[in-house]
Amino acid sequence: MIARPQVIVGLVLAALFVGWTVIAYRHGVKVERADWEKAQRIAEAAARQTEHDLADLAAKGAARLAEKERLLNDQAKRSADTIRTLLAGVPECRVPARVGRVLDATAGSVPATAEIPGSISPDPDDPSLGALIGLAETLDTVNENYRRCALNIQRLNGVRDWYEDVRSRVNGP
Repeated sequence: MIARPQVIVGLVLAALFVGWTVIAYRHGVKVERADWEKAQRIAEAAARQTEHDLADLAAKGAARLAEKERLLNDQAKRSADTIRTLLAGVPECRVPARVGRVLDATAGSVPATAEIPGSISPDPDDPSLGALIGLAETLDTVNENYRRCALNIQRLNGVRDWYEDVRSRVNGP
């Protein structure tokens, strides 16, 4: 059976076919691996670029937030100064008797409140005068609360803008 030329030619052709198949398969694997590695390198470069872009956006957002916070602090200080200036122009008035009793109890004996020449002397027990006592402190508290709320709003707007920018970059073309 081995001596027949047809068998030998058939075996040689089969060996050539098997050899060619193995070589073609190995070549295909190498080409596919090279394509895959190239795609991975491109994806890694894109990921590094995106990471760099996000770091830049975060730095810009932090700088923008710091500037907004500085501006809000300046505005709050200007508002507080304006309120203090306006309150300084309010004419002095007598301290209500109930406030005087609290002050007497806490600080010892205090002489009676004297009349201020040229001022209107309202009733010391008038409930509306009690509201004027802590007006400056109340306005400072309101101003501070406004500043905090405005700061939180600005921060949230900055975070929202940053998120929208990141989302558009990640989901973009």
